[in-house]
Amino acid sequence: MMLPDIPLQGFWYFILLAAAMIAWRIWGDRVRHAFAEMDRKRRAAELQSMYDRSNPNSHFRLSVEQINEDTPAVLPLAGEAPGFSWDGRLYSSREEAEAARWQHVLTEARGFYQDLDRSFGNRISRQRNPGSLNGGPE
Repeated sequence: MMLPDIPLQGFWYFILLAAAMIAWRIWGDRVRHAFAEMDRKRRAAELQSMYDRSNPNSHFRLSVEQINEDTPAVLPLAGEAPGFSWDGRLYSSREEAEAARWQHVLTEARGFYQDLDRSFGNRISRQRNPGSLNGGPE
């Protein structure tokens, strides 16, 4: 479909500009708030990253966060009776279900570090650097 030939060359640019101004008037606040929220999240992530670089134990938090993301969420039950489901079990309140889920996350994280200790603990503890404070084989 061809657009009609208008004697004013900038007519369609004017229409586009007017449509953009109307759209900004309608959705401008939402767009501005979305960008502000993205900037806030980015700054929080940068601050957390700086903290993690200076904290030798930050891997614990990162492990728990990853396991928490991988664990399925608590789901409300469909029907008249209020209830929640997690991992195939039924709970009467969301707090109980979330507590069971969080206990599962912590148990998984603890098991992950216990497996690391079992796998690498003996090998690492036997290796001694002669120049270290622990001393080496003498």
